[in-house]
Amino acid sequence: MAETTTVVRPTTAARPYARAAFEEAQATQALPLWSEILKAAAAVAADPAMHRLLGPWNPTLRGDQKAELVAGLCRDVRGGAEVPEVFVAFLRMLAEFHRLHQLPGIAVLFEQLRANAESVVHAELISAVAVTEAQRIQVSEALRARFQRDVALDCKMDASLIAGAVIRVGDLVIDGSARGRLEKLATALSQ
Repeated sequence: MAETTTVVRPTTAARPYARAAFEEAQATQALPLWSEILKAAAAVAADPAMHRLLGPWNPTLRGDQKAELVAGLCRDVRGGAEVPEVFVAFLRMLAEFHRLHQLPGIAVLFEQLRANAESVVHAELISAVAVTEAQRIQVSEALRARFQRDVALDCKMDASLIAGAVIRVGDLVIDGSARGRLEKLATALSQ
């Protein structure tokens, strides 16, 4: 079965909250912890039922109740690990301004800010077959040379690519897959 990835496109409304979270995490030297908790909160908020429940269009729960619900689910997602009070306060602020449904975008922007601060570029390598360690190292080194930054490479498989691979680094997509080449050929032939 092919693995699908949902692309979260952060909105402008998410930017100030991501910046606030990043500044708090950086000031308290807790970037990894905030990153982990924001990922958990984003996963909770991305669930379709939770998205409907957390949005400003749903008045069945008060904002503080929504924030406590997300905090409790973050604890569950993190295996019962406590959620710091400062993060719960952040969730309450989001709830007050009807932005809890923005958590997936906030998490994406937070990771971008963190990567910039840590001089790390996050890349995704999607290949038709499993990538060997040697190939992983080769791709990481090539990306490090191109971007002049350390690389955090996430490897995934997608058999629908037929052969080859696709590399995504931010907005840059390098498509070396057979499927991509066939699509380009079909487009060229149809014109």
